[in-house]
Amino acid sequence: MKNTRRQRKTNAKLKDKGRYILYWMQASQRIKDNHALYEAMMLANHYKRPLYVLFVLDETFKDGNRRNFKFLLEGLNDVKAKLKTLGARFIIRRAGLYEGVVPFLKDATAVVMDDAYLKGLRTVKGKITKQADSLGVPVFYVPSNVIIPVDEASSKVEYAARTIRKKLNSAASFWAEALDEDITLKHQDSTSDALPVLDDLDLEDISVSRFLQGGEKKALKQLETFLDSGLKHYQESSFNPACAQAVSYLSAYLHFGHIAPSLVWREVKKRVANDETLSDSADAFLEQLLVRRELAYNFVWFLEGYDRFEKMTVSWAYETMEKHVDDERGYLYTKADYLALKTHDDYFNAAMAQMLKTGYMHNRMRMYWGKKIIEWSKDYKTAYETILDLNNTYFLDGRDPISYASVAWCFGRHDQAWKEREVFGKLRYMNAGGLKRKSDIKDYVKTWLKR
Repeated sequence: MKNTRRQRKTNAKLKDKGRYILYWMQASQRIKDNHALYEAMMLANHYKRPLYVLFVLDETFKDGNRRNFKFLLEGLNDVKAKLKTLGARFIIRRAGLYEGVVPFLKDATAVVMDDAYLKGLRTVKGKITKQADSLGVPVFYVPSNVIIPVDEASSKVEYAARTIRKKLNSAASFWAEALDEDITLKHQDSTSDALPVLDDLDLEDISVSRFLQGGEKKALKQLETFLDSGLKHYQESSFNPACAQAVSYLSAYLHFGHIAPSLVWREVKKRVANDETLSDSADAFLEQLLVRRELAYNFVWFLEGYDRFEKMTVSWAYETMEKHVDDERGYLYTKADYLALKTHDDYFNAAMAQMLKTGYMHNRMRMYWGKKIIEWSKDYKTAYETILDLNNTYFLDGRDPISYASVAWCFGRHDQAWKEREVFGKLRYMNAGGLKRKSDIKDYVKTWLKR
């Protein structure tokens, strides 16, 4: 296996016992460039066992709702079809994560898992590993949803993009190598469980998005569309929310593991090799895909309090917030006001409308959106909790390391101190003037507030 440092064996010694190799698929809901699946297939062939791929649908999962479960099920439909052609058994269980996985441990020769980054899933996987260890079943964690494994990129929480950029850029070509995926399972079992119907799941009734469909096939097609027509305009799109055709729209697919960041990185590099005029736009895109995205994974991996207002940012930010906590706010709004599009700011209302309708918001508007909630909240902790709640409920790409890092950025994490002002102190400030100067913001408002 290439890049064998990507796998982490955590407990018992490998023994030639058990009836199957178990791959618990959770974060990497795809076939292509799935390092965990590849490792499981290699183990299955080595030990002459069938491969069982298990997915656990936990309807009690925090912030789970109809919107993100629809996207998830669309992805699992692609997985199911492809696993059948590979000769792997696909198993679906509706249960809590621990309760769904543990019954399969005792008859497993080995267990392979996607790596986990957020503390809830890390805790559950730790408990499952402990149970597997008591049964003498070895467990492998294999990170597939970052280009460079977090602990290979750094050994500590990084202060900012500038402190990790060189490390990531210098290592990316090695870690982004394509897998040799021309593997045939020698002992096949292509049985597949039926996928549940969305309406049968007990979920919070957040409207589904018709804007994006989930699945590996859709993800690969979206990547191709972006490379063909969007990449050359990417730098323009980063400032202009009305320039929708130049956005990649890959964040939801990356979040659900429907596409591998390593594959995206390679494909962008290939385009630049064939057309050097794309170089600047490609660099801007890869800064987001590699540096900013993997900085977020570093943040949640090494900082225990990444999800707590009291721990998520840096000392100067807390000091400036403490100094300005009693500053008079020009407007005070609640979450209900935001959801009803009842602020005085049509730019903000348009961004909210885009999020509520599609599960997506242009990155420029996300920054503006978060900063305005800080400006219009009674205190900073309320603002933090409101931003995070809306983010994780309505965005298709919410509930992951990038979400926590992006919200923390609004409060100074991975940023610098700026000129001091009311309410924000030294936190970065954003106003409508910047949107007017750098984008077709009126067109953006017309697009979303009329819907």
